[in-house]
Amino acid sequence: MTPRAEAATRRVRIAALLLIAGLAAGPISTHVYWMLGGTWGLYTNGVHDEVATTGVRVVAAVVVVLLVAAVLVVLARVGLWRQGFVSERVIRLFAWALAAVFLLETVAAFTWSRGEWGWWWMYGPVSLGIAVLALVVARSDEAWPRVHRPHRRLPSH
Repeated sequence: MTPRAEAATRRVRIAALLLIAGLAAGPISTHVYWMLGGTWGLYTNGVHDEVATTGVRVVAAVVVVLLVAAVLVVLARVGLWRQGFVSERVIRLFAWALAAVFLLETVAAFTWSRGEWGWWWMYGPVSLGIAVLALVVARSDEAWPRVHRPHRRLPSH
């Protein structure tokens, strides 16, 4: 691999590790908190529950599972995790889906925030940062060296 390609791979892997750190520090930790019954950030129209409802806990658990799957997709996309279950094409599709979800969340946070400080000053910027890092990872073609299988030669008669 050329020095330029190695530097590009290193930059993409750094972006992937920052993306994983951002997912762990933001959405994963918040949803684990809600899954365990926490209520901070769940206030709607001035209503405050002592403990998160069962529905909120179930949805938070599903989101945690999806975010852990997203971390695995990022690791597979940049070649830090080799697995044999999902094709490279599907991993690439999931990486783009991750970027799209956080871009949509960014738009939602900044447009539907209705003046709530948490959405405008926290969820929006965090979602934007995660979306940008996910875009870097998703569009990387030089994330790892491509391994091509040798072409099978047909027997000549």
